Amino acid sequence: MRWVRYIAIAIVNGFGVVIGIIWVAVPTTVAQPSLNYQLALSGRQPDGETPQSLSELYKLRDRLKVQLDNLAKTSDSAPFPGELWKSAINRQQSQTLTQQLQNVQSQIQIEERAKYNWDDAAKLAAQAVLIGRTSNPSSATWEESQRLWQLAINTLRLIPHDSFLADRAIDKTIEYQGNLSVATYEMQVARSVEKIRAEEEEIRERARKEQEKKEFARREIERKEQEKKDRARKELERQEFEKQELARKELERQELARKELERQELERQELARKELERQELERQELARQELERQELARQELARQELERQELARQELARQELERQELARQELARQELERQELERNQQATPQPTPESTATPTPAPVTPAASPSNFFFAGDTNRDGQINQQDEAGKEQWSLSTGALISFNDRNNDRGKIPTWKQTKVMVPRRAAMLSQVNLTMSESFKTSQLFITADSIASPHISVFQKTGDGWQPVDISGAKPLVFSTNIVLGVEAKQFADRNWNGTVNLKATAQNNGQEIASTTIQMGVSPWMIAPNTAPVTEVQVSDRGAVNSEFISQLKQAVEPTGAKVKILQGDRTWMQDTQKNGYVQLPEKSEIRQFNVALKSNSEPEKNPPVKSTQNPDLKVVKIGNPRSLDPVSQWSDGYGNLQVTPPIPGHPMGRVYYGNSGNASFNPEVLDFIQAQRIQGPPVDIDTSWLLTRQVDEIINFIPTQTPGQYVMAIASPEAGVKLLEELEGRGYGDVAINRGLSTETTVSAALKNRALIQHNLYLQNQKLNPIIEKLKREFLLGDDQIIQVPAMFGYSGYAWWPNMVNSVPVNGKLLVSNPRGPMIDGVDYTQERLRQLLLPAGVSVSFLDDRYYQELKGNVQSATNTVRKPEERPFWQSLPNNY
Repeated sequence: MRWVRYIAIAIVNGFGVVIGIIWVAVPTTVAQPSLNYQLALSGRQPDGETPQSLSELYKLRDRLKVQLDNLAKTSDSAPFPGELWKSAINRQQSQTLTQQLQNVQSQIQIEERAKYNWDDAAKLAAQAVLIGRTSNPSSATWEESQRLWQLAINTLRLIPHDSFLADRAIDKTIEYQGNLSVATYEMQVARSVEKIRAEEEEIRERARKEQEKKEFARREIERKEQEKKDRARKELERQEFEKQELARKELERQELARKELERQELERQELARKELERQELERQELARQELERQELARQELARQELERQELARQELARQELERQELARQELARQELERQELERNQQATPQPTPESTATPTPAPVTPAASPSNFFFAGDTNRDGQINQQDEAGKEQWSLSTGALISFNDRNNDRGKIPTWKQTKVMVPRRAAMLSQVNLTMSESFKTSQLFITADSIASPHISVFQKTGDGWQPVDISGAKPLVFSTNIVLGVEAKQFADRNWNGTVNLKATAQNNGQEIASTTIQMGVSPWMIAPNTAPVTEVQVSDRGAVNSEFISQLKQAVEPTGAKVKILQGDRTWMQDTQKNGYVQLPEKSEIRQFNVALKSNSEPEKNPPVKSTQNPDLKVVKIGNPRSLDPVSQWSDGYGNLQVTPPIPGHPMGRVYYGNSGNASFNPEVLDFIQAQRIQGPPVDIDTSWLLTRQVDEIINFIPTQTPGQYVMAIASPEAGVKLLEELEGRGYGDVAINRGLSTETTVSAALKNRALIQHNLYLQNQKLNPIIEKLKREFLLGDDQIIQVPAMFGYSGYAWWPNMVNSVPVNGKLLVSNPRGPMIDGVDYTQERLRQLLLPAGVSVSFLDDRYYQELKGNVQSATNTVRKPEERPFWQSLPNNY
């Protein structure tokens, strides 16, 4: 099996080549033996055993010494003349034992040296591990770690292949080769970073010297000019009066011209402002008219639907009355036949035992009708159950039919999903149950009542009956009857949402039996209320952020100053959740009430590192439920952030999707978790999800490049998208205005000047390539899928490094909070005391009336993330019920 280990070593080194690590050659794993370690003994070994360890070798050596001593004592006595053959045998045995002892001692020396090499390699490895754990290690640190790992490997190779430690040395060599590759990779990365920093420092130093040279030349010119002026001063004094007069007149003329230009510019700006106001008023008026038109259309549809339902109800009532009348006539006819049969039996002689017995007529059974056997939930979703819920109760859709509340009491604490648990627990909160009423006339008081559910849905729901002793579980297999009452109240809950294995609907059947025969039955269909995500345009009740200590204390302080005046709260959490956006996706469900709708917050919990990501309870929503969809995935390091919930977003309401539409990042090799996408699709309300190409981003997450921002006009929004082309144009504009020497990315590891950035042609060409090949196709897809107009799209200046990280703080990765937009401070060039990049974003958002607050997220920027990635929000659900926003039978 040793060749398998050699292949493993080759695979480790091959992986190092793939990720850019220099080739680590694999010489012979263990040294060739210098001695033959097998005991060259004739016959069997002493005691019939072969040594398997150093301690056994010691024991064998001691036994051989004892045997030699005993043999020496025997041979000391003088042999008799006839026993000379015994002396020869003793000499032969002595030579054999002596050879065996020498071989054993040689092997002991080899094993002791092997153990010494093994211990020495372990010490070197321990030193390498200790060095690798140094905070902020430099390339020299990693080089030392690499040297120690190599020494440890070389030391292991000194262990002979026939040593007891040979196999373990091969395994340990494979392990150390992997660690050596990691150290080599980290050393190359550190060297690259140090080289880049040294180059940047050299560029800054050259720029400083060039500036000093220019300043010296300027001062020299001024000095010479001053000398020239002094020499000409006497000559000029004679002409000074005339020149001053001419200059005064010229200055007056220029001042008048300047004031005229200023007046014209003010008039132009005022006209432009009025034009923008007029256009905004026109747009608002058009939007108001459109909303009025849509509302009138909705009311008309609602009126027509009510009329249709009323006609259907009247028709059903008429049919039911006819059926009852026919049933009454049939019962009267049967009663007359029964009485006639009894009269005939009284007139007939008593039959003999041998004669055939006359069959006993079946008892009269009550007829089932909506009035005497009523079974329904809140079909029309008006918050109450009555006869109006009869119509359409057997056919459920998102827009009509009784809804079931999801109620996972397990709360993700157990290892077995709630729907797989056979034991039904009594509900702690009756408010979480969806009520179903079963009422009947007194004619059913001798009957047994059963509730059954279809086999597909049975494992996913629980049914309870309200009794005098509280809520009791109901057997929905049909084996055990209900506690009889003419007015039965049932409660239904779902143990899970609809997913790839269950569509979320259940058929409940109520049956009445007499003597084992069914005398009445009716069926209703119910469905789980779907899980939905509130868009970024929804109001915020809470912003959550992780306390990272001093490194982000300023960020948290600025966050509180920006958020708390809006009415939202800031919740500061302790722990290891740096990227709060990735830990869970906050959503909600809706259920009807008599006077309003019930809203429940439900969050999807991240599957990655569950021990580090316990569910985050909201102070504003203490009843928040947390569920986990699917299982963790083993992703390669390049795609490790693909499953973070920053990569799952939803639009505001758009045409065809009144509750918004989900979109996510697709990196090609690793899309967002397919199980979660199937879960979104199964809800049938915010799908089908749209995939966005994020293969070129470091984090692979779509919130790095797209964000929907609400405007001052209710229901209106703009979509911000990162634009590398706009970022390049901003730098070119600055250089064209003479600001090439101004610093950008101030205080960051990527700090440089405008001109230096533009001279980095590889960086500029990379960003223009991203615009043409990545962002422009994404914009066209978004316009097509979300029906966006050009006036709804804002291209925000951004630039990206070669690995796909934001080169300056990403202003798209921002958080709208109740009319305010929380944005990363881009640390752009300071022009006249104003951040030029900040001002550009304000100008872009000015028509939308968005207020911007820039936050110092330098700590997160250096970790390749920004404001939205560092925070999470709890948003208010949509006030209007989703079923009223959907078309009929949706």
